[in-house]
Amino acid sequence: MKHKKALSIFLLILSLSLSIGIFSLKDYLKDAVSLGLLGIFLINFVSSATFFVSGPAFLTVIAGGSIYPPLLVALIASLGAAFGDMVSYFLGYSGRNLTEHKLRKKLWFVVLEDLFRVYGSIFVFIIAIIPNPFFDAIGLVAGVFGFKPLKFFALIFLGRFARFIILALIGAKYY
Repeated sequence: MKHKKALSIFLLILSLSLSIGIFSLKDYLKDAVSLGLLGIFLINFVSSATFFVSGPAFLTVIAGGSIYPPLLVALIASLGAAFGDMVSYFLGYSGRNLTEHKLRKKLWFVVLEDLFRVYGSIFVFIIAIIPNPFFDAIGLVAGVFGFKPLKFFALIFLGRFARFIILALIGAKYY
């Protein structure tokens, strides 16, 4: 039990530190596009790792698609975004014990958790495809409900890849 609590505290501190650090360096990191594929990875990571403050990272995918092979751009951008989204997941996971202890008695929480267990995979995948600033909330919820981290990562990666391949192809065709 002490090990779980220590891990939760560590993940909470790490997630908050990453988010605050990335947010404070966002102006510096926006120039990372000049780094090529590494810049595309970094910008998508930063955009996904900051809570509810998304940048126009999709523009790097379009621009990258006009320079590099679209498949490679979509792969790199998707990896960056998926790793970035894990920050909100781990923040939710770190608060899992506290949240479950406080909300387990609430009917709405139990119903939502059951729905997420049944439909969570398809929901995470579809929401990862659709651009929206509220995706961080999905990461928090998935973490709180104990969604498997590798499954969450894979679904985000696949959803973002589906979106980014289209954007990279647009960049390759029109720019």
